[in-house]
Amino acid sequence: MRRLMPLMLLFCLALFALAPFATPARADGPQNYDALFNPKNVWLNAARPLTQKDAEGRMVLLDFWTYGCINCMQVVPDLKALEDKFGDKLLIIGVHSAKFVGERGNARIAAAAKRFGLTHPVINDSDFSVWDAFKVQAWPTLVLLDGKGNEFSRYAGEGHREDLMRDVARGITALTPEKAQTPLADLRAKDKDHSILSFPARLGYAKGTPWGDLLFIADSGHNRLLGATLDGKVKVTIGSGKPGHADGSFDAASFYQLRGFAVTPKGIYIADTGNHLIRYADFAKKTVTRVAGTGTQGHDRDVRKANALKTAIASPWDVKMMPDGTTLAIAMAGLHQIWMLDTANGRISASIGTGREDIEDGKAANAALAQPSGLSVSGDTLYFVDAETSALRELTKDGKVKTLIGTGLFDFGLLDGTYPKAHMQHAQGLDAHLAKTTGRIIVADTYNAALRAYDLKTGQLSTIKLPERALTEPGDVLQLDGKIYVADTDAGEVKVVDAEKGTIGTLKLEMQ
Repeated sequence: MRRLMPLMLLFCLALFALAPFATPARADGPQNYDALFNPKNVWLNAARPLTQKDAEGRMVLLDFWTYGCINCMQVVPDLKALEDKFGDKLLIIGVHSAKFVGERGNARIAAAAKRFGLTHPVINDSDFSVWDAFKVQAWPTLVLLDGKGNEFSRYAGEGHREDLMRDVARGITALTPEKAQTPLADLRAKDKDHSILSFPARLGYAKGTPWGDLLFIADSGHNRLLGATLDGKVKVTIGSGKPGHADGSFDAASFYQLRGFAVTPKGIYIADTGNHLIRYADFAKKTVTRVAGTGTQGHDRDVRKANALKTAIASPWDVKMMPDGTTLAIAMAGLHQIWMLDTANGRISASIGTGREDIEDGKAANAALAQPSGLSVSGDTLYFVDAETSALRELTKDGKVKTLIGTGLFDFGLLDGTYPKAHMQHAQGLDAHLAKTTGRIIVADTYNAALRAYDLKTGQLSTIKLPERALTEPGDVLQLDGKIYVADTDAGEVKVVDAEKGTIGTLKLEMQ
C-alpha cells in the first residue's frame, strides 16, 4: 500500500493529542477547491453532492479521518460543538481517507458517519486525492479554510476545540455573506432508521436474572442495552434510548454509544464509551449508577489507585470481570491501555500499557498497545484484541503481555497460519471463555467481515467457513449452546452461526 510506507505519522495521533502538528507547505485557493469539489468525488451522508457555491461565504473545516481511529472518533464532540455554535456560517466536510482496505467502501463509511452521529457531508477519499491536495500527513487532521478556499489554520491530533472556536470566529468576521446560500440543513442526509437494533456492538449472556436466562445486546446506536431470550423476545431494556449520561431507573437512565459490558450475578458493568464512563446496572434495584469516570475525556496515562469517580477516563471500549470477582478490566481504547477497577473499594489504575500506540510485548506496565477493543477471560488469563495492530494478545500469568497474532500498525490482511505469517484486519471482539474446554479462541475479524479461530495449542489462526458475504462488519462474538452468536454491527443484526455445518441465520428480535 503506497501510502503506508514510509510510516511517517500516518496513524492516530494519540501521543500528540494536545499539540498542533507542524504544517506542511500550504496549497491555497482554487487548487484546493479543484480537489475538494471535483465532480468525480463520492459524497456520503449528504442530500446531494456539494459544489463550490455551497462553500462560498462560509468558513470551511475539513476533518481528515479514518473511521477505525479512536482519536478521530474523539474529535466528533468538538465538531458538534463547532456546528452548534456557528450554524450556517461554518461548513464542516469530513474527508474519509481510509487506513484499512476494509474501510474504503461507501456503505461502510456512510454507516460509520451515522454511527458517530455526524450530520455533515463526507467525501470518500479512497484514492487520497483530497489528502494529497492538502498535503495531510496524519489522522486526524483539521484544516480550516476561508470563504475563498485559502487555508486559515491547521491542527493535527485531538484536543483543539478552543483553538478552532477562536479561529472560526476570527475568520467569520472577514467573510462576505452570499445572498442565495443553501441552508446547511438542506444538505444533510435524512435518517431512515426504524429497526430494533442500531449498530449492535457487544454480546453477553446471563443466567438467573429476574427476567430469566437472557442474551444481552449493546444496542449502541439506540443508546441502550437489551436483554432477550434465545428465541428473540426482548424481556428488559436498560436505558431510555435518548443520548445522555443520566443515572436512575432502567427507563430513565441514558447512555451515549455504549459498547462492551460485563455480566455478573447481580448486575452488569457497562462501558459507556461516548460518555467516557463506566456504569453499573443493578438487577435487583433496576437502576443505573456511575462507578468510574467524570464524564469528560481523560488524558492521564499514569493513574494509580485513584478514586474512580474523580478520575477522567477515555473511550472505554469493553469491560470484563477478572477471576477474583471484584477486579474489572477496562479496554481503555482512547489511551491505548487496559485499566483495572477495584469494584470493592472504587479505586482505578492504568495497569497494562504505557499509552504509546504500538505493538510491543513485555511487562504489563511497559508494553505498548494500540486501541484495545475487546476483552475476554479464560481461567486466570486475560485475552484481548488490539484493533489498530490487528492483533490478538494475552496477559500471561506472570504479568507480561504476549502477542499471539499481529506484527505492526500497518500489517493486516486475511491470511491463515501461525505468527508472524497470519493476519487479521482491525479485529474488535473475541470470546475465549470456553478456551479451556475447546482449546480455541473465536475472534470477530471486523474489517475482514470474517470469524477466525485461534488454536491455543498450535498457534494456528484459521478462518471459519461461512457462506459468501454472510457477515457485514462483525463487532463481537459469543459462544453459546454450540453456536456462535455474532453482533454484526453494520448490518444491525445478531447473527447465529453453526460452525460445524457452516450455516448462518439471524436472530429475530421482538419487543415485548
